[in-house]
Amino acid sequence: MSNNTKSNARANISRRRVLKSTLAGAAVLATPAYLRPAWAQGKRVVVVNFGGKMGDVKRKAFYDPFTQDTGIEVVTVSPPELAKLKLMVEQGAVEWDLVDLIPAWFGSAKQQGLIQEVDDSIVNRVDALPAAKDPFACGGSLYAGGIGYPTDRLQGVQPKNWAQFWDVENHPGRRGLRTRVSDTLEIALMADGVAPADVYPCDIERAFKALDRIKPHVSHWIDSTAQTVSLIQSNETDYTFTFTTRVKGMQESGVPMGYSFEQNLMGMVYTAVPTGAPNSDGAMRLLSYIMDPERQVEMANGSGDAPTYISSLEKVDPAVRKWLPDVANENNMMVDGDWWAANIDELGPRMKEWLLT
Repeated sequence: MSNNTKSNARANISRRRVLKSTLAGAAVLATPAYLRPAWAQGKRVVVVNFGGKMGDVKRKAFYDPFTQDTGIEVVTVSPPELAKLKLMVEQGAVEWDLVDLIPAWFGSAKQQGLIQEVDDSIVNRVDALPAAKDPFACGGSLYAGGIGYPTDRLQGVQPKNWAQFWDVENHPGRRGLRTRVSDTLEIALMADGVAPADVYPCDIERAFKALDRIKPHVSHWIDSTAQTVSLIQSNETDYTFTFTTRVKGMQESGVPMGYSFEQNLMGMVYTAVPTGAPNSDGAMRLLSYIMDPERQVEMANGSGDAPTYISSLEKVDPAVRKWLPDVANENNMMVDGDWWAANIDELGPRMKEWLLT
């Protein structure tokens, strides 16, 4: 073989190797981040969410398929608590890898350094709604909360807005409200005649005076979201502040329960990685999965929460759309997480003290 022939053969082999390497690299880059083998270490990811119907839907739409695709186990606990998150981070003993946060908690968690920045090289959310792309969290769904009531008793007197909820003479029945200050202050102000668009900044003293008036008529101050519907189901109370996802689940189970779409409180459910999370890498992979537009369609169909992609919203089952938050309705309002970030540390303890008096 001549020297030229040998040189050409070596060049051909070299080109084949380069081409093979390039194609292999391209295949890796084309694979979603959460499926790349270097990151699928078989570790577990601990997720804290609000449980209930929404927890079941997330398990089916996100967690189980993620485990099947990556081999990473997803362990869920509930409910999330801002105070517990803060304590774990401060003590350097974080047990959670992902945490779901309501707007009132999210702003405070970000401000206090309790959550870490989202790795956008892993989490693809380019086409999501702007509010879902905060540097420190992903907005995985949009929720709505309002008045839940029984449909097998007290017909014709069930309150449908917060002024009626406070009107115990014309709308008799046992009331249930949440122990947490967020949502409760906004509800009290609307009950007192404040228009949803004018709730923020909250008139704190006016809100507590309104709460003073309803307090003797509240049969249950509710800690757990699950109790907002279970107490109605068991006939221990009649009307509560609850969420569309909870009532939708009850109706699907044959429980006679209704929901008012008037004066709803709406907000983003943020999912974030705590500072010092044991498996932040795996958590980012799962976040990428949660922000997949097709997975969000499945989540919306199962829960009644809205997805955070316009393209996903258009694919939601028409039969489910009545449950989706109606952001265009001026009688509804969005929870202001920034206002709560500046006020929750003061108002949380005040609410607890007020409940004891």
